[in-house]
Amino acid sequence: MSFKRGLLSVGGIMGVAVLLRYTIVPDEEKVLKSLSPELRAEYERNKVKRREQHDAIMAQMMENAKSDKPIWDVSPPKPKSDSDVNK
Repeated sequence: MSFKRGLLSVGGIMGVAVLLRYTIVPDEEKVLKSLSPELRAEYERNKVKRREQHDAIMAQMMENAKSDKPIWDVSPPKPKSDSDVNK
């Protein structure tokens, strides 16, 4: 009896947590709508840069995965210019 009760309790707690997460946490679209126009424009400008950085990191990871070197011998991706380092 106590195992079933414990299982139901854990399931109930997890169910409440999932419901709270979906009701409390806003999605990206709602957050963007709540931003001021200046911040929204800055977000859109930086979005392309973040995507390029992510793509460069993923390409480096795919290249490193093909090599036989251990992970600590692999070099990190290099920035495209000096201005990227300062940002």
